[in-house]
Amino acid sequence: MSDDDMELARRLARFKLGVRRSLGESVNLDFLRTDLDYRTRTLADIEERTEDEELLVSLLLVREMLDRRRDSVVDNGGTKSGRDYRFGARSG
Repeated sequence: MSDDDMELARRLARFKLGVRRSLGESVNLDFLRTDLDYRTRTLADIEERTEDEELLVSLLLVREMLDRRRDSVVDNGGTKSGRDYRFGARSG
């Protein structure tokens, strides 16, 4: 696991615990990471309802980290890095 992955995991954990503590709700971290619609709706809803400054800062950091991660996946064409076999097995 890379340092970025570890930092994201920590931020997500803090965010989930902050939401539970402040709003008494649970956030599905898998959906938050993988489902853009769920992420957008959930983060916007929590952003509007929270009065906890620390939770709001955590939300902004999580949003930025997840957006940055999504942008890097889109920039890479949505594929994992590896060998490119389009021009034969020995080309890559």
